[in-house]
Amino acid sequence: MKRKTPRSQQRNFGYGKQLLYAFVKALNVLFGPDQHYGTRRTHGIRIRIFVEFCLRHGIRDARYIDHELVEAYGSYLRHRLYDAYEWADGKRDTKISVSYAHNLISTVNTCLYAMRRDEKLQLSARKALGVARSNVRKTEIQADIADTKTAADLMIASGHERGAAVVLLSRAWGMRANESILQDLNRMMEEVTETGSAAILEGTKGGRRCRSRTIKADEFQREALEFALSVRPAGSSCLLSETDNAISFYRRELGRCRRILKKCGIPSFRELRCGFAQDIYEEIVRGPSPLRAPIGDRVLDRIARETVARLLGHGRT
Repeated sequence: MKRKTPRSQQRNFGYGKQLLYAFVKALNVLFGPDQHYGTRRTHGIRIRIFVEFCLRHGIRDARYIDHELVEAYGSYLRHRLYDAYEWADGKRDTKISVSYAHNLISTVNTCLYAMRRDEKLQLSARKALGVARSNVRKTEIQADIADTKTAADLMIASGHERGAAVVLLSRAWGMRANESILQDLNRMMEEVTETGSAAILEGTKGGRRCRSRTIKADEFQREALEFALSVRPAGSSCLLSETDNAISFYRRELGRCRRILKKCGIPSFRELRCGFAQDIYEEIVRGPSPLRAPIGDRVLDRIARETVARLLGHGRT
């Protein structure tokens, strides 16, 4: 009887002869062919850029994608942050935004995991791009948006959609885990639709429910909110069902998700809020945070710290 060849020894890990088709098929297997259509479609579109990069480097079989190629792709994206990239044949790839570069790296990480089922080739957007998307701490924050989205994708694939929603809300809106679980998602979406921003009100620490904690909804914030709305239990305005309570949900759902976060290089749920805080700080000072470079303008530094404290929902600066 002929022995079946293991996937690891088959072209494109057994997902097909063409590299692009194989990535799309691997995504369908990871997320389910009839579920999470938006996620699968988005990754299927973005992965085309990586596939073209592979083909230009003579790689047509995913088995031969290695660390060197993945890191070269990161360098290619970093170049496109500042200028168009011109290939040897004269083709020019236009400049891209920091947020789009983060999204492209998130897609590569998710697609490589879908095909290989390991994290050996994960690319850090923080290291590859060198820029963030747009207590006194001494270590650099380990929660860039690309890693966050990769972690959320793995949670979705593992059946933890609501856990993924908590992760995305925490990183996009700077919410504590309890705030993400209890937030009135209907109210937030109404506010975003009417004003372009939303307040964090439910689940806050005692005495800290305040409209001054109103956050502008850019693309990532809207994306996180829309996903949370899509996976909330039927008839609920938050992520809890009628039979859930916050403590049991935290222990059951988020306990499992914490392991996935760590696999993606994010040490804890708290780190997601730190990433949000760093984004706000760097947007205000238009430069790196004190964790990545010396403080420049002291006045802007003070304004940024006060803004971060307000948007995080505490009084410290």
